[in-house]
This record gives sequence, C-alpha cells and structure tokens, in this order.
Amino acid sequence: MGTAQALARTRASARLGAAARQIRGRHLLVADIASVALAAYVALSLATDGLGTEPSRFRAVAIVPILLRPIVAHSFALYRRAWAQATVTDLLHILGAVGVGTIASVTLFYGVLAPAGAAGTEDFPRAFWLIEPLLTLSALCATRFVIRALSDVSALPHGAATVAAQPVLMFGAGNAGALMARSCRREQRAGVVPVGFLDDDARKHRTSVAGVPVLGGLDDLERAVAVTGARMLLITMPHASGEAIRRVMNAAVAAGMTVRTVPPLHELVDGTLDAFRVRRVRVEDLLTRQPANEHAPGVDEAIRDNVVMITGAGGSIGSELARQVYAFGPRKLVLVDRAESSLYLIQRELELRAGDGRGAGELSVHLTNVASRAAIGRLVADTLPAVIFHAAAYKHVPMMEEHPSEGAQVNIGGTMAVVAAAVAAGVPRFVLVSTDKAVEPSSIMGATKRIAEWIVADAAKRTGNAFVAVRFGNVLGSAGSILPIIESQLEKGEALTITDPGMTRYFMTIQEAGLLILDAAAVGRPGDLFVLDMGHPIRIMDLVRDVVRLAGRDMQTVRVKVTGFRPGEKLHEKLFYDRESVEPTDVEKILRVKNFAVPADIQERAHELLQFAFGDQDEELRRRLFAAVAGDAEDGDATALVRDRPSTGRTHAGVAGD
Repeated sequence: MGTAQALARTRASARLGAAARQIRGRHLLVADIASVALAAYVALSLATDGLGTEPSRFRAVAIVPILLRPIVAHSFALYRRAWAQATVTDLLHILGAVGVGTIASVTLFYGVLAPAGAAGTEDFPRAFWLIEPLLTLSALCATRFVIRALSDVSALPHGAATVAAQPVLMFGAGNAGALMARSCRREQRAGVVPVGFLDDDARKHRTSVAGVPVLGGLDDLERAVAVTGARMLLITMPHASGEAIRRVMNAAVAAGMTVRTVPPLHELVDGTLDAFRVRRVRVEDLLTRQPANEHAPGVDEAIRDNVVMITGAGGSIGSELARQVYAFGPRKLVLVDRAESSLYLIQRELELRAGDGRGAGELSVHLTNVASRAAIGRLVADTLPAVIFHAAAYKHVPMMEEHPSEGAQVNIGGTMAVVAAAVAAGVPRFVLVSTDKAVEPSSIMGATKRIAEWIVADAAKRTGNAFVAVRFGNVLGSAGSILPIIESQLEKGEALTITDPGMTRYFMTIQEAGLLILDAAAVGRPGDLFVLDMGHPIRIMDLVRDVVRLAGRDMQTVRVKVTGFRPGEKLHEKLFYDRESVEPTDVEKILRVKNFAVPADIQERAHELLQFAFGDQDEELRRRLFAAVAGDAEDGDATALVRDRPSTGRTHAGVAGD
C-alpha cells in the first residue's frame, strides 16, 4: 500500500473515530425511542403470528415501553457514558436497564391499563413480554457497540500512521493490558503501538487480547523481541507485587529493552488507564511487599462532613494525610505546622484540587508551634475536631543527636500539648504517627517517640477515647530520606554514600503510609498501638542497586562510598519489642500490639524530662531520657538500651566491594 493510500485510510478511520466520539446522549435517546417502537412492533407481530397488528392494540402496548424505557435508561446513565470505550460493565448496565424497564412496563400494563379497560389490552398475548425485552436489548446493545466498533476500527494502525510509533511488548494480558492496548492504538500521539503481549498464564498463550496476540510468557521474551522488533516493554499489571515487577524488569533490561509501567491504581485519581499514564518504573514499584490500595470501611464515616486536624501538615507524612483526608470531603480540614513554606505549598495544592473537583471542604491553615500549650489549646478548643492526626515531630536522627533539647520539646512537649488540648476539648479520636525507631531506641528521636507513644496511651486510659499510635518504618521519598539523596548524587555524578553495606530498613510508600494511618483512625480502640505490616526489611545496598539500574546505569560505573554509622543509627531496625506480641486486625496490613505496657508514672517522667529540655542541660537530658525508656524494660536492665547504642564516633570511608 502506498503512502497516499495509507494516509487516506488513516484519515478515513480518524473520521470514523471522531464521528463515534461525537455521538451524544440526545442522539442515543432518539435512536432508543425508534428502536423500542420497532422492537414492540416486531414482538407483537411475532406474538400474534402475523406481520400486521391492529393499530389500537399496538398503541396500547407500545406506549408503555416507549415512555418507560428511556426514563429507566437515563437512570442507568446510558446517555452519559463514553460508549467509544465501552466495556463489559457498560453491558451489565444495559441489561439492568432492560430488566427494570420490563418489570415497570408489565406492572403498568397489568396494574393500570388492563384494569381500566384500555383499548387493545383485552386478550393480550403474554409472549410479547418475553420477545420485546430480547429485541430491545439487542437494539440497545447494537447502537452502542457500533460506536465502540467504529472507535476500535479508527484505532487500528494503518501504514503511515505508525511510521513514528514505537513498537512495544506488553507484559500482563489482563483487563489493564487490554485497556492500555486499545488506548495506545487510539491515542497515536502517544507514539507507541502494541505488537504483542507476554503473560505467564499459559491459558492465554496463542490467543488475542484487544486484537493483540499473546506471544508467550516471560521465558519467550527474546523470541518475541526477534519476531516483533520491539525495544520497549510495558508492564501492564497495576496490582503486581514488587517482586513480580522486579523479575519482569530484570529480564527486559537483560534483553536490552527500555522498561515502562502503568501506575498502580492508588495513583490514578480517576481510576482510568490510558496511553498517557505510562511512566518509568520507580523504586517504590520494586518493594518486596504488596502495598495496600484501598481504605478500610469506616474511614469515610470518620472523616466525611467532620472537622479533621493534622499537625505537621507540611511534612511528608502530614501533607499526604492532608491529600487523602481532603479527598473524603471533610467539613473542615485544619492544617497546622510551624514551617511556613511547606504549609503554604500544601494549602495551595489542596486549593487547586478543590478547583478541579478532587476535594471539598473548608481549609483552615494555622502557622502554629505544637509545643505551645496555649496556642494549640486555643486552636483545638476553637475548631473542635472529630479526629486529630498528630504527625508533627522532629524525625532526623543524627540532627536530634546534636539537638536533644529541641527533640524533647517538640516530640514530647508537643505531643503532651496536643493530647492535653484534645482531652480538654473532648476530641473522640487521636492518632499519633510513631516510628520503628521507638523500639529499643538508640537515638534521641526514637526515645522521644517512645515517650510520645506512652503519653497517647495514658490519655486513652484516662478518657476512654480512641487515642491510638501507629508505628511504621521508613517512607520512600520522604524529606531527608536516602532515596532522594542517592538519586541526586547519581544525577550529579557524585559518589553514592551509604552508611553500611549490610544495613537494612523497612520501607513503604508515602501513599500507603497515609492510607494505613487513616485506616487506624477508623478501627482504633482506646490505647491501641498499631504496627504496620512492612514486609521484609530491605538492604540499603539493594536499594542503591535498584536506583542505579532504573537510571539505566551499571553498578560497575558508579562509585559507592561507605561513610559509617552516623550518631544514633542502628544496623537494623525492629517494628516491636521481643516481649511484645501482635495480632491481626480487621484491616489487612495493620497489626495490634497485644501487651503494650504503659508506665504508671509516665506523666511525671515526661514533665521531669521537659525540665531538662530548657537551658544548657543536653547531656543530663540525654542520660535521663534513655534511663526513662530503658527503665520500662521487663528484664529490669535500665541501662541496656543506653549501653547498646552505636558509638557516635564511628566513621570510616571506602568503596563498597560490590
């Protein structure tokens, strides 16, 4: 076929597709009325064994479905759907509309018209009510799926139309893969054309999905590349685990292919997939755990139309909580932070989301220090939140080692202030964002967060309200975390600095952390301490390898510098004490600590510590802080946690032997 002919076919197909997408609800309404009238005529003719029908009898029966079916179809949104992208779900809505319309028609005919003696209702053939719905269903499906067919025909590649398009293989021949294949062919500006699927499900091999052949499984990748000439692999598995994505990515990279993926469903605001959603594989996609994607029942009830307060709202976790809370439509969202720039950024972002219809509710923004009892007390009393998410804290471990007084003032004093204000105002729900560093703490930050956990549990015991704490590990991409540092060093060509090749950490995405914290607010009971299921710990060195590989680099060409432990750091973190046991909750990936003990004198301990947090008393504060958290140890060794702290002076440099 010549270029001119290919171009002509492409233009004709494009016109067909454009015409299909221009069909509106009013056009379908007219078509439906005509289709229902014709279906009624044919059905009555067949039911009476004749092609002609008496006009009075036809009017009596035809008026019922002609009036009712368009109304029912409208209630099933059959005139507001994008039929150019029709799916099986849309077919089910057509079936529902026809079924409900039939019941309504029969009810009106035999409940109103027949008893009233309307002309044509006497001795009416009941077979009509079986034949007419089948004909109507066929007509409604035909008109709508003709639109879909025209759209698909317009999406087929036609010679010149694909000259600049890149052939891609897709891994994952499920629903997401079918949607993406259709979208890639329809949206030719995306510059990719699907030439084959790969899928490990042998039942799909040698079949076709969305008009694209399934060429085999991952083991058949090299053969598929040779046959199709594809140099890009698109992973179309939005529900896949990190382990599965890692396996596919490694095979594709080994074959010299560029790898792209569709985002997981929790990243899709409107829940749709199309060719323009394709992105690079990120480190968080390779987590060796299956992240949570859906909120637990009860979150909507806890947030919608309620006042919600978030402290530390400008931080990584606080801002993500703000995004997710705002999407539920609280009556008022109160954002609290002492950092003006980060607070302004999240305020601006949520205002833009509200303008786009992705959030609702009044925003109330307050530049406030949570450690100020007077300020936070007034704010909580004035706003009367139904739930407080307390994410405000100092979290940088080495920096808190240098500034223990600041850590105590904010992490202990700030928690005491917000909890006291919540208790005084009768706030029914309170959630503390805690950390795995509160377990056998080796740092000022971890020790202060351990005290904070006790403060919240003590308030729950005194009030009987659902005050809870949520403990989890590192968050990928959060401010100050290793991921953005390594990515920046790699981009600048600098040596990648790691603390120790054997160091491990628990990781989760910011989105999942926010989701599970909201879930904890919904299921929390007074005094609960929750531990998030973080999966298996990840070696920092493995994380570095993933970053390098995703950047298209070879580890042999990258310098890695081992810096040694920084003050307060551990080689490995734990999510709970050895003496603590956990049990599952109604929410997957949220565990409850069963024997979480709170010192009876926690208020006295906290007040005493704060006395040493002012003035030049850092060393005494440090000693008393670790004695306070170690003194709760069941083995009675009050100095154990202090003794096991890594030396703050340990440093060494070199290149990892990787």
